[in-house]
Amino acid sequence: MAKILSQDEIDALLSNVSGEADESSGVEPKQKVAIYDFKHPNLVSKEQMRLLETIHEGLCRNFGVFLSAQLRMIVEMNLLAVDQIMYSEFVMSIAPPSSIYVCEADNPPSQFVLEMNPQLAIYIVERLFGGQGSMVSEVRPISIIEQRVMSRVMDRIAAEISRNWQTLATFNTSIKRYESNPEFVQIVASSEPVVVVSMEIKIHGNSSLMNICYPYMWISNILSTPEVQEKILFGSKESSPEEKSLIRYNLNLTNMAMRTVLGKSNISVKDFLELKRGDVIQLTKRIDQSLDIYAENKHVFKAAAGLRNRRYAFRILSTVDEEKSNGI
Repeated sequence: MAKILSQDEIDALLSNVSGEADESSGVEPKQKVAIYDFKHPNLVSKEQMRLLETIHEGLCRNFGVFLSAQLRMIVEMNLLAVDQIMYSEFVMSIAPPSSIYVCEADNPPSQFVLEMNPQLAIYIVERLFGGQGSMVSEVRPISIIEQRVMSRVMDRIAAEISRNWQTLATFNTSIKRYESNPEFVQIVASSEPVVVVSMEIKIHGNSSLMNICYPYMWISNILSTPEVQEKILFGSKESSPEEKSLIRYNLNLTNMAMRTVLGKSNISVKDFLELKRGDVIQLTKRIDQSLDIYAENKHVFKAAAGLRNRRYAFRILSTVDEEKSNGI
């Protein structure tokens, strides 16, 4: 009696037959299709992202030093990410109550948002008043007195934002108002794209986040200027004769260490341990042989040893490249 195949065995046979048919027909496998969301287009290029990362890495470094001095303890501040999202997504990512500061730049004029965890703000206020500092377990809005104390810290970070953006644009940043509910902060339309910079602040083993939300149109106005575009394309741009002359001039003023090796010798560890004053070690080089001259650990010259004005000196006999070209 013939064996009855199970459904799994039938499916396996059909898959093998279809695979052999595709190979025999020479049909190429389908190419992978990348998913692209037209609602979230990539408006910021990789070069522009690198510029933004460089700016905010400097911001993290400078503001971290300021906080360390003010709180009298080590504060680590690191850049986590630079993302492009919709403003509605940024607002929904903030859980009330929060500490939200609406900042304003004057050139080009625009508003942006600086948001931090209120637990971090309360911790900073307590340390500024001389307390031990501890993260509160329950999240609450910061009081008016705490807002006044934090205003000095926020003015400093606003100044640091302006200072670190100076490589691309010169503007002044000021804190306009404070909010605890993100629904009351509407700097752009909900469907407008924004660039969110996320930073991590570590204090005494406690980690907290701080975010800066820039409108994309404001960043685009800065990054689209000819001066900024020239900085982005500087790596592929050929240097002018004046720039080459300046680089050559500065290189010619650079100090360079030169040394020579009089000779080498191999001795045993036993003989080395028994060395004493007056012993003579025979070197591999003879006095009539040329010496190897090294410039910053690179073999460049052959020279002869001698004296000049009662000081040891060497006279260059040839360069290493000349010897190679002559077949020596």
